[in-house]
Amino acid sequence: MPSSSLPKRLVKGNLPTKLCLTCGRPFEYRKKWRACWDEVKYCGEKCQRNRPPTSSAA
Repeated sequence: MPSSSLPKRLVKGNLPTKLCLTCGRPFEYRKKWRACWDEVKYCGEKCQRNRPPTSSAA
């Protein structure tokens, strides 16, 4: 089920981008993220492993 925020047809020169929450660099949409683009927050596995700690301490 494609995301509603994405156009029906993605063209290589016009892909959506996001900023990585860890490194702050922009990264582009990938085909493997088709089903979960709204949930993607990090540009790669290394940034996901080194994500900043959450400030919600009980």
